[in-house]
Amino acid sequence: MSANPGRFLPVVIAVSIMLASCTNLPSLRSPTTTSAPAAAPPPPAQLCGGPTTPAQSLWLSAPGGAQVYAAVVGTGPTTAVFVQEFGPRGLCGFWPYADWLARTKGVRSLLFSQCGAGVSQCPAGNAADQWLEVTTAAVGWARTQGAGQVTLVGASAGGVVALQVAASIRPPVAAVVDLSGGRRWLRLDSLAAARRLQVPALFAVAPGDSLVSVGTMRRLYQAAPVRAKRLVVLAEGAGHGSELLGGVAGSAWTPLAATVAAWIQGRHR
Repeated sequence: MSANPGRFLPVVIAVSIMLASCTNLPSLRSPTTTSAPAAAPPPPAQLCGGPTTPAQSLWLSAPGGAQVYAAVVGTGPTTAVFVQEFGPRGLCGFWPYADWLARTKGVRSLLFSQCGAGVSQCPAGNAADQWLEVTTAAVGWARTQGAGQVTLVGASAGGVVALQVAASIRPPVAAVVDLSGGRRWLRLDSLAAARRLQVPALFAVAPGDSLVSVGTMRRLYQAAPVRAKRLVVLAEGAGHGSELLGGVAGSAWTPLAATVAAWIQGRHR
């Protein structure tokens, strides 16, 4: 069954940014809509390959005139906003999982390619600030389109960014999921963010990951001052970031994929 993008229309967010120092989170006002660019963005299936489920592609306008590629799949108020891993693939890492959520769980997903990834076009700037600004804007846009419950899901560097945004955004998100996020990325400190969390938090890691240890993820889990939290340690060699969910090259989805889906749906256990 093909997912229907529902009420998510192709719009552009005009985001007003107050310049911030490199040691503070940038200040971001609520996004507003403007006319879309002349060239329509390609569908994710064209950029990422399968699955071929129809999705609504759109442009998010970011600081300095940047055009950030985004896509929406699924319907309903329960929404996941996915923050990609660092690298050129952009939103493609989470695209198969978002399709699966739409088809089997009734979850609507917003995915986007951060500055420096995919077909997103951004001016030169501080990568950490740009990733924070775009992620915050994506949550704001989802809310303007009827998302009643938003969960941030980030992988690797995206996990670090998701924790930062979850610890600061107001109104708060419903929960945050960190897949192999690690302690630091650029100037961003996951431990400091974890200590500020006031929302349910799910952490996941696999032993043998060369980029993040089980001990580091356990420390983040222990630092979060919330009752609804969970640390999932997978089998040795299960992978890194979105690989932990399975579904790679047609492989089966892992039990963690179902656990993350449950957290997105508000079942925090």
